Amino acid sequence: MSESGIGLKSRLWQQAMIRAARSSLLSRVMQGNPLTHRLSRRYVGGGSRVEALDTVRVLAHKGLHSSPYYLGEYVDTPELVERNVREILDALAVFDQAEPPAFFSIDPTQIGYTISDELGRANALRIAEALQQHPGIWFIMVDMEDASYVERTIALYETLREAGAQVAITLQAYLYRTEQDFERLASQGARIRLVKGAFVAGKDIAYTQKSDIDAAYERIARRALEPDLKAAGAYPIFATHDDRILDALKPVIRANGWTPDQYEIEMLLGVREPLQRRLAQEGHIVRVYVPFGTAWWAYTVRRVGENPANARFVLQALWGR
Repeated sequence: MSESGIGLKSRLWQQAMIRAARSSLLSRVMQGNPLTHRLSRRYVGGGSRVEALDTVRVLAHKGLHSSPYYLGEYVDTPELVERNVREILDALAVFDQAEPPAFFSIDPTQIGYTISDELGRANALRIAEALQQHPGIWFIMVDMEDASYVERTIALYETLREAGAQVAITLQAYLYRTEQDFERLASQGARIRLVKGAFVAGKDIAYTQKSDIDAAYERIARRALEPDLKAAGAYPIFATHDDRILDALKPVIRANGWTPDQYEIEMLLGVREPLQRRLAQEGHIVRVYVPFGTAWWAYTVRRVGENPANARFVLQALWGR
């Protein structure tokens, strides 16, 4: 099959999975089904923060760092937003015990941005203020969601940084604008998690072919390792499971004098675990994204949606395998 055919198949699959992820009815049905609940075990660190802390400790025993995330994105009522924020605030106290130190990820749409920027910003500042009481958590990572939230998410990151918060931001290589966004923020010494991007967007704003997305990611990643950004205090986090790209970056890291405490590699829980361990054994800091909570459907189905081949996980769960 041609690359364009593969790309179309992947985009159609992703679109279907994103619709499934955002369906309230499907979420209720699937999260209440003991068979499909097996699907979450691959990608979710536990139903509670205590279970997730156990997962974090298991990862630490393997030489891996963690980034916990409380599940609950795209909520659209004040009650659900407040519940999410309270869960996050309570979780900060629990993950303050993590060793090595974790950083905590948040989605703008889980803390109010689906309702209004003002509500989301106010809740982000609440979380940032609470973080000051928990030195065991390194910083707050602001996740990036679909393309409609990019400008607002960057504005949130800048608001938090201006307020003196320990904060980082996620950028998605598949968007055309990201190289410019990365250049501006990294030159200011930002901590930036670089991902390829798990959402679907049109050719007017994004690369849609896998080869183009991969090339954009590697281009930005190589730029992240240039000496001037190192001198500016930028802290790159290469969030990818693509070992070809990671292998290409290793000589650049060495040539430009980056030490293991000046960058990270990040991967998802349940994805390419042997590679995670191998990279950690080579001396890289490898951080694992650890989602937790009961609202696992949207997150899990997006992970399944990243590749049509992952459909087998759905079938295995339904068949009880």
